[in-house]
Amino acid sequence: MLSHKKLLYSSLLIIALLLTSCGKKGDPTLKSFEKPQTVKDIKAMHREDELIISWSYPSSEREKIKGFYIEKAIGDRQEGKGEVIEYKNIAFLKNDISQFIDKDFKTEKTYLYKIRAYSLRNAISDDSPVIKAAPKELPKPPVKLSYKVTTDSIEIAWQAIGNGQEAIGIIYNIYKSYETGKYGASPLNSAPLKEPAFKDKIETEKSVYYTVRALLDTELKDEGYPSEGLEVNPESFIPARPKKLTYVPSRQKVYLMWDENRETWAKGYRVYRKKASETEFKLIGESILPAFTDNDPLSSKRSYYITAVGPKKESIPSEIIDVHPLVER
Repeated sequence: MLSHKKLLYSSLLIIALLLTSCGKKGDPTLKSFEKPQTVKDIKAMHREDELIISWSYPSSEREKIKGFYIEKAIGDRQEGKGEVIEYKNIAFLKNDISQFIDKDFKTEKTYLYKIRAYSLRNAISDDSPVIKAAPKELPKPPVKLSYKVTTDSIEIAWQAIGNGQEAIGIIYNIYKSYETGKYGASPLNSAPLKEPAFKDKIETEKSVYYTVRALLDTELKDEGYPSEGLEVNPESFIPARPKKLTYVPSRQKVYLMWDENRETWAKGYRVYRKKASETEFKLIGESILPAFTDNDPLSSKRSYYITAVGPKKESIPSEIIDVHPLVER
């Protein structure tokens, strides 16, 4: 029989051979038992009746986890000061989710949230940083939205919320949509608006809808309910009246000229003429430039006016000019 030393040596040799034969296959198995990467970037926002907790997590690391535990505590206590904060798991979300909506809260109270990742091998990450949320009473929705069409933009305005001290700390977000009542989560403005007004580019092909929310200038950006929607319909856009219509006559043609309209969204101009034998003005042509040539020989008196053309409607007519045939000398 082999001695105890030889048996021990043989056993160690077999273990060594097994480990060697496994080669690189052992590393992934061991790594799969490691703690997942810690969730680091957490944000909180208060909108309407929701506390929205969001976070980022590397896509390459998401494949290694089952999902995220959302933990919550109530109160404004701090760890490390002799107090034990009692967190509760309130949700488990799959690995492709980056947002949790909490509706179980009251304004003027403080809540603490943290997130932990849960691996495929049931290992749990370290705690994320704690995000504190202290939702406030929301401002009222803005009212009296209106718009004005300018030469190159839409100017939207609404009634400011509060007066004097009441208005301090109230800011606004504006949202835009091409469908009535359906607005995205991201505002049109890049930063909250301090004044109750916003200027946007002009859309001329179809209606655009706007809504405005008031929010508090707090860390949570406590954002209230939306205002009523405002429709901006390009069919309502009417260019300004063309000015300084003038002419240069010849026996065979009449050259018309006028000042160009300032509206960048105007599509062009329409030219109307009435001959001496006619009782009404008739449309004789269109131009995208502030000039037009009437190729009808100038044999008798005639009158002209022009209009500027918007997306759907024309401006009011320019002044009427009368053109007489040239007199031979």
